[in-house]
Amino acid sequence: MDTPFNERGVTLSRAGLSASGQMIPLRELRAARVVMIPRQKPLPVIIALIGLAGLAAGIVTGLGAAFVLGVMMIVVGYLTWITQDVIYQLMVATPDGEREVLITKDQEFADKVATLVGDAVAKHAAGAASKPQA
Repeated sequence: MDTPFNERGVTLSRAGLSASGQMIPLRELRAARVVMIPRQKPLPVIIALIGLAGLAAGIVTGLGAAFVLGVMMIVVGYLTWITQDVIYQLMVATPDGEREVLITKDQEFADKVATLVGDAVAKHAAGAASKPQA
């Protein structure tokens, strides 16, 4: 590896990969991949349905408090949905299994780190293969 990578708390050097308080030696890295975790749907839908039931109860019974509470729950369900972000995890393969190294909202950054780890692993493997065995 020619120049070390150090950005947003992630460091990749000749020694290994350091992120989130963990250090993984380069000789133990096998591969890296990015996993996308999509928005979670059940919670916002459940909140909005409870709100819809409260709204209907308020309309049917004529209770203003039930009507207002229903509208508020529908709004909370909607806001819960739109404020969720898609999350990307950087997973690295080691002899001990796959480990989560990084969680970010920035897909480009996660892909960049995964590519750099892949390149570093390939260079390390090529360097280890060219050394004579004792």
